[in-house]
Amino acid sequence: MYFIYTLALVLLLIILILLLAEENRFRKTITHGLARKFWLLKEKRRFLRFGEEIKIRYNLRMSAAPPSDSKTVNISRTGLCIVVYEKVDKKTNIDLEIEVPGFSKPVLASGRVMWVKELPHADEKGRRLFYAGIRLSLIHI
Repeated sequence: MYFIYTLALVLLLIILILLLAEENRFRKTITHGLARKFWLLKEKRRFLRFGEEIKIRYNLRMSAAPPSDSKTVNISRTGLCIVVYEKVDKKTNIDLEIEVPGFSKPVLASGRVMWVKELPHADEKGRRLFYAGIRLSLIHI
């Protein structure tokens, strides 16, 4: 009788191990975050990007120019990508005013330009366009 119970227990343990292995294999193919139910491809970035277009104003800290209006291309947990009309140097400190929908005041943030990429086309006014990746260091809500 004990032999049958032992055999059944070993069989259940084998099934449990196979199920756990299958679940781990399946989890590796799914991205993290809220997009899990919409995105089935594997995300290689540390944090997921959300393609939201939000109005912002940016000001380069060491620049005497007035703040410029722009918009975001995508947003992640640690930074965002914005459209700029001037080539910005990497490691430039930047102040942002982000107009978040549903907030009465803009969210103030500070960050650093990590990368800049020139776009192949100009805007409707003929200005050169650049994407700038900003790593946020401070957010004032």
